[in-house]
Amino acid sequence: MKAIYDGLYILNVQGKDENVKEAIEALESTLRSEEGELLGCQKMDRRRFERVAQRIESGYYVNLIFSLEPSRIDALAEAQKSHPFLLRQFYLRRKQAPETAASAA
Repeated sequence: MKAIYDGLYILNVQGKDENVKEAIEALESTLRSEEGELLGCQKMDRRRFERVAQRIESGYYVNLIFSLEPSRIDALAEAQKSHPFLLRQFYLRRKQAPETAASAA
């Protein structure tokens, strides 16, 4: 049975904000290749880092909500590492499915 996850990704698109869409599409493609199902995407814009990491002062934050077999989460994290624009990735397993617009109305 698939679990619901929030995947927070910090992208290094220094001076290349037009490449954000391509980077997100690459993350989504990798998710699908690991048999995950995308449920939502939240673009959180660029944010400055409190501490400079590897001479990079800011990153573009993206939250992907997806369902995936729990046994595949490590494989997904490893596969996402191959993207050169990815600085950090964090995963949080949700206790329940996200609310949809239909159920919120």
